Amino acid sequence: MMTRGASSTARGGETRSALLGVAAGLLEEGGMGAVTLRAVGDRAGVSRQAPYNHFSDKAALLGALAARYLGRLDEEMSGAAGEAGEDAFEALGAMTVAYVRFALESPSRYRLIGREMSGPRLEVHEAARAVHERFVRTVGACQEAGELPGGDPEELAAIVFATTHGAVELALSGHTEEEKGLGDPARLVRRLLDRLRRG
Repeated sequence: MMTRGASSTARGGETRSALLGVAAGLLEEGGMGAVTLRAVGDRAGVSRQAPYNHFSDKAALLGALAARYLGRLDEEMSGAAGEAGEDAFEALGAMTVAYVRFALESPSRYRLIGREMSGPRLEVHEAARAVHERFVRTVGACQEAGELPGGDPEELAAIVFATTHGAVELALSGHTEEEKGLGDPARLVRRLLDRLRRG
């Protein structure tokens, strides 16, 4: 049987999750400027004070939302890698595709993550670290399998990630010029991986 304290904690967690869901909707509709504690409370149908019971201010709310998105990104990249099977190289390619898809599906959440990762929120940095560590492990597995050049997996992962991130930024800025080789970001990153594999 759930105790009164445990029940209260569970309800609190449900309320926090619901508030984050509302905040996500506001972000998609109007960007970061539309996400305020008052707007979240109004749309969630709770008292004006209720959001402050879970988030001290707007910055805390946005940080929590960014951490939640990073957790979802980690799940999507992990799921894509799992679907690719036992081949580490194919798993890495699938992870980069999942990253690109996640970014292009919602530029607002992608921008939020980027902004919050440069801030002080520990939960954001911990969530980002999980994504990074999974990516580095997969690069390392590719090196061990002889599919990618050897050396420091952190460094090689940084090169692949920087290309992926840059390709996404170019796409979001409208700079997808096929004649310059700047087409689909996922395809561009795959070309990099193929060149590294052959090299």
